[in-house]
Amino acid sequence: MVTSMPGGAAAPALLPDGSVVFASPVPGLGHPGATVPQPQLYAQLPGGQPRRLTFETSGVADPTVLPDGRILFVSATPPGPAASSRGLSLFTINNDGTEMTGFACQHDPPAVIGRPRLLPDGRVAFLVSGLESALAEDSAECVRMARPFLSRTNLLPGLKARVRSVGSDGEGGLLVCAENSQSAWTVYRVGGNEGALGTALMAEDASWDCVEALAACACQRPMGRISSMDSTKKTGQILCLNANDTSYKGAETQAGAVATRIRVLAEVSPGRCRSLGEVPVQEDGSFMAEVPADTPLGFEALNPEGEVLRRVEPVVWVRPGENRSCTGCHAAHNRAPQNHRPLAVYASVPCLRAEPEPNQAQKAP
Repeated sequence: MVTSMPGGAAAPALLPDGSVVFASPVPGLGHPGATVPQPQLYAQLPGGQPRRLTFETSGVADPTVLPDGRILFVSATPPGPAASSRGLSLFTINNDGTEMTGFACQHDPPAVIGRPRLLPDGRVAFLVSGLESALAEDSAECVRMARPFLSRTNLLPGLKARVRSVGSDGEGGLLVCAENSQSAWTVYRVGGNEGALGTALMAEDASWDCVEALAACACQRPMGRISSMDSTKKTGQILCLNANDTSYKGAETQAGAVATRIRVLAEVSPGRCRSLGEVPVQEDGSFMAEVPADTPLGFEALNPEGEVLRRVEPVVWVRPGENRSCTGCHAAHNRAPQNHRPLAVYASVPCLRAEPEPNQAQKAP
């Protein structure tokens, strides 16, 4: 037995150091009626203790390890300015839980996404279905590793059957688990450019259902990554290059509105957060703060009158000793920041404590 998590473990994948990364708890395995925490990612060496890697308020699922050592996983898309419907999208973290970053689908129409798998040609395939579906088993789409935000397309555009899983067959084709004419799920081998399922690899029996097929072949060992964590610390640092660099539509309601302070929020329970304090925004839009580690953090950009211009829900975190940076507040993806040293690095760094005053508690909208 590799792990014995109380809530069970799901979707294991192997990290370069021999650790197994998995999601826990497994939804549905808890006692009926019990409050089950949102699943998070853990890593565990054989014979060791599980190490928590994510602190996502909406939970995570379906981890897979990329060749560069990052962990790709599924989680809820951060809520938009108008509190519109939220779907799922793809994110990455390092193997120590640092540098949580949006990977793809954050700005696409809301949908259920699942089972991301890297293909040998550099595409990441995943399953997509509508928000009304309980399972991501409809069509297969993909993005390219080199351009994940602007390359989304159908993986098998001519395929009409519903799909439950897609993976490499180790020979340049795909192993596809799809629904057959008897409404059962069967595994097929599909060529990279084919639109039809062809012959099933196993008998099409309505009494059997397949979930996912994996090719038994040698795989490339992912790269290792040196951790930037410092386990002796209880805080990390955040640096924003320009809080006024934003694609947030709500800012259009106040022409020329500029943030002068940032209120940092921490989640204290599902749906509730509290202010850890405010930090000044420098003339170039940058700000920096020391914040509690392993805590979901959100941000509110404030104008000189203290009004909230835009808000980022508590969906990011820093690990102990991590120095985390971002380009802007709801900034556009696929764009490099300006090449200059932000003014915030010259100013003293405010230290925001994890224990704010009780009267600062507020409910997230």
